[in-house]
Amino acid sequence: TVPDAILEQVGHNLLSRIGASIAYDTRNNAQLPDKGQRTELSGQFVGGPLGGDMEFYKIELATAWYFKGLAKGHILELFARTGVAESLQTEDVPFYDRYYLGGMYSLRGFKFRSVSPRQPGYDEPIGGDTFWFGSGEYSIPIIDRVRFAIFYDVGAVAAGSYDWNLENFNSDAGGG
Repeated sequence: TVPDAILEQVGHNLLSRIGASIAYDTRNNAQLPDKGQRTELSGQFVGGPLGGDMEFYKIELATAWYFKGLAKGHILELFARTGVAESLQTEDVPFYDRYYLGGMYSLRGFKFRSVSPRQPGYDEPIGGDTFWFGSGEYSIPIIDRVRFAIFYDVGAVAAGSYDWNLENFNSDAGGG
């Protein structure tokens, strides 16, 4: 009952990876900002001259913007993230290094890693090589360090590299 995309990864793999990131940060507070932004570009390379069984790369871009809300202590946060993984060999990127959405830090109304391409005939998510995600959150203070928030999340995961399909997406909204 396991999709072929996962069964193909049976066995052991040795992966060597190197990565780097660069960030630009203008937030007025690292823990609870209400002004500024933080943008980060990161990448990693797996295999090749580093050794290992597979060769692929991943590039990700994330940005978060913070604004003062309608009253004192209210904060509006707009957040977006995207990433691409691409194999440099005939094999695909291993399923455990592909992208998935769902859970506390992405599509909060979906189960953890449940938003993903699936092999026809199977329910198991197999991951994708491209993803995009966006979120808007408005929060208000209740008591010290306790806040109430409403949010809207939207995002998608595509099987192929560099496939940002904006027509087929998942979204959710809620509060907490």
